[in-house]
Amino acid sequence: MNTVKGYNKIQTSNKIFGLEFFDLLVLLVIYMVIFVLSNNLILNLAIVTASYLGLRFYKRGKAPHWSGSVLRFLMHPREYPLKRERKEDQFLK
Repeated sequence: MNTVKGYNKIQTSNKIFGLEFFDLLVLLVIYMVIFVLSNNLILNLAIVTASYLGLRFYKRGKAPHWSGSVLRFLMHPREYPLKRERKEDQFLK
């Protein structure tokens, strides 16, 4: 019987604590902002833990690199050319 060996890890994203690298950067920014604004350690850890659990819940069932793709879509400048590229595309008056 001939079979083809598949490498499933190539199609998936690397995860650390169940989150992708981009999501961990978001969590790190939340961590830094919270610890700069507040001195209460227990409240800070509770907010960071809630953020982590929220990100894990948000990422459930999503495709790999979902958060980065959404952010790139939202931040991509929407520029449209003022004139058409090809002569055939121009409308005659």
